Formats: sequence, C-alpha cells, structure tokens
Amino acid sequence: MRFPNGEQLRLPCVFERFVPGQLHPDGRRYLPLIVLRPDGSDVPIGVVDRHHRVDVALEGRAGSAQLVFLLSSVRLQAGAPQQGLVPEEGLAAGRTSIVPTAYGRVLAVPSWEAEQAHLPYETLYTELLLDVGVGVIGVRTSLTAKSLAEVIGKPQIEPGDWLEVTRSRVDILGFKL
Repeated sequence: MRFPNGEQLRLPCVFERFVPGQLHPDGRRYLPLIVLRPDGSDVPIGVVDRHHRVDVALEGRAGSAQLVFLLSSVRLQAGAPQQGLVPEEGLAAGRTSIVPTAYGRVLAVPSWEAEQAHLPYETLYTELLLDVGVGVIGVRTSLTAKSLAEVIGKPQIEPGDWLEVTRSRVDILGFKL
C-alpha cells in the first residue's frame, strides 16, 4: 500500500511484541499483529501487518511507525481541541487497543473526492495527514451520507481543522529505527 506524503507518517513508539497469525485450516496463516507502545502512552496499540513490511528482528526496539487509519468515521472535534490516541471504551487493564480513537489537527489533505451529482446521497473519498501530538498518522476513508457536511461538521476538511477519527482499521506501512 502506498500513501500520499507517506514519508511524513511517523509515530514514535516501541515495537513491543510480534504476534504471528493463527494457523488457518488450509495451512496458511492469518495476518500478524504488531504491538506498539506510542511514546508517553500507557496503552499499547495492536496493528495488522497486512503487507508484511515490518522486520520482526526489530521487536523490542524504539523507532517510528508509519500508520494509516482506514475505513474510519471522521468529524470535527466538539469543544476544546485535543490530540492523542485514545483506547476504545471498556478496554481491560493490560489489554492492547486495536481500535483507538485518534484526535488531532489536519496537516494536509492530499486527496478529496466528493460526489453528489446523480445520486440522492453524497460520497467522499479522502486521504489526510493528522498530527496526533506525539506524531503524524495517515487517514484514508470513504463516506456515504445524505449530507457530508452534517456528518463531518463542514463541507470540506482543510489543513488546520481538528478531527476525531473513530472506528478505524489500523495498518502499518513500516517501522524504522
């Protein structure tokens, strides 16, 4: 997978653990999970290495992960702006967050494709860079709604907007020392 401005994706963290995928009955393995602990966080984040880009020999090392939050819901933040990655509600102590909510400020919107011409609803495909305080993540999502402005909070996301990104599938594009 490629991501526009991918060289700007960087989340300082420790590659805590590699969890190999379970063995499938047909002999293949399910995708592996990479457990990362972002700098300053008490809760590790589990991300799927869908493209087998992370060198497992780096387990236990500090570095920088390139993360993309996919298939997310996005909307403007309500209230005072905040930044960070917040684990899902009800996560038991000591567990790994696999669906964290991201709060941050938009740095760039390399892709914005909105359509409403011939349908009774609007569609959107977007890619953006989000500064979550400790680092920068990518967001790639598509939305369908009667009114994108009602779902997002305004007609178009722009650099400087503060977003809440929820219900994401988190992929890792790389881990570097």
